[in-house]
Amino acid sequence: MAGASFEAHPFLDPGLASSDPGLFRHLYKWYLQVRENPGHYNVFLNKILHPVEELRPLEANLTGAAYYLNEAVGYLGELLLMVPPEVRARVTPRPEVMGCPDILELMTMIFGSHDRRIAYEAQRKLYLSKLFFDVDHNWEVQRGGEHREHFEAVLEREFFSHSVDRRVVDICYSLRPDGESIEYTVGRLDPGQECWTFDLREVELMREGRPVRFHVYFYACRFKREVIPFQYARGGGHYKLASTEIWPGLTKRRSASIVSKMLRKGESDPRWIEDLIGTMFIVESLSEVENLKEFLFDLFGGVFRIRNAVDTLNRPKDRALLNAWSGQGYEVYKAEVDLLYNSERYRFPLPYFFTVELQVYTLESYLRTIHSKHYANHQALKRRQFLQGLCPYLFPAEIYGQEVVDALANHGGITGGANGKGGPGGALGPVADGMTPHGGADDPVPGGPAASGGPPTV
Repeated sequence: MAGASFEAHPFLDPGLASSDPGLFRHLYKWYLQVRENPGHYNVFLNKILHPVEELRPLEANLTGAAYYLNEAVGYLGELLLMVPPEVRARVTPRPEVMGCPDILELMTMIFGSHDRRIAYEAQRKLYLSKLFFDVDHNWEVQRGGEHREHFEAVLEREFFSHSVDRRVVDICYSLRPDGESIEYTVGRLDPGQECWTFDLREVELMREGRPVRFHVYFYACRFKREVIPFQYARGGGHYKLASTEIWPGLTKRRSASIVSKMLRKGESDPRWIEDLIGTMFIVESLSEVENLKEFLFDLFGGVFRIRNAVDTLNRPKDRALLNAWSGQGYEVYKAEVDLLYNSERYRFPLPYFFTVELQVYTLESYLRTIHSKHYANHQALKRRQFLQGLCPYLFPAEIYGQEVVDALANHGGITGGANGKGGPGGALGPVADGMTPHGGADDPVPGGPAASGGPPTV
């Protein structure tokens, strides 16, 4: 595996003192100023935790800082559940670092410890807590729930209010001999098939003077910070909803999905994570995908509001635009939609934009992402994203050894399998999931019961 670039996240670089000596010296200068003087320490905490004109006492600042340090502890603890057991003990953080609730104590470890690993893990913990703080204080994140509600209200009024039928259907499906395409039927589960139960809604709209019908097998809209209340658990080839809670080691704010994406994408500013809100449609056919795209274009402003479109359903060459961990055979239409919005509750002089990531699947293309033996399987994608997208940043070879990094990268056939995109079947092990089955938008969710296919959530 190629070494990670720490340009966007310099405090995850174990060689920070030599790679960015100016930044390292500035942190050391702060440390010298605060280590002997509680008053200076509180001035420092006020600077990093509050607006310039807002001052808090030391006790309140210590409590506030400890909250975000604890978020970093919970985040690492949850991620460790995804590390192979034979490697986990070698990357588990030192207890004196994990148990430290104070920024000054961590800085003392960074600059005073003779153990390079302790110094690095203190530096990593301090930086991860900073990322969680940044996400909490991001405008788009703070208003994300309101933005999602507005988007869903528009769709309900303009689209789903035209529903003409709703019923539960069992879709039974299996891989064709080519190992990529899916064949499916409605109803009885035959040997060798898997089954998914959908709540099918039929929507009929008038388009250019003629009725157009959509078979919406699934729709969801999710704000990335919200807890996902369910997942799919395997049982006798039939997938059923099972209640669960993701990221149980973190508090209700749950910014872990956003932090993980910032790390994987090499992005230090949460304002540039544009899929904080994601919506997904599963419709019956390619013609329905095209009709739905046209309807949404008309609804939200068309070419002036739709950008960064990727369409592997119609343009195979667009596969190059998906993230590096997507499985061969993954087909979707995805794009970013900019919505012009002004809150009814808190009016602004001018409306502003927020972004929603749109994904549209045909039923067949979606079934590829949930079939347990398909190499576009969402579970395989999520494990690859974690092992190859996060581990090099959080467990660098300079601290934990190249053999550990290689073991993480190659665990469970990550580099093998069909078309080199990850081995089919259950080799990746049990991973619970509460994320979107798309080409790399979200982070892995450790813990929970085994699931061979991701749930229909965004």
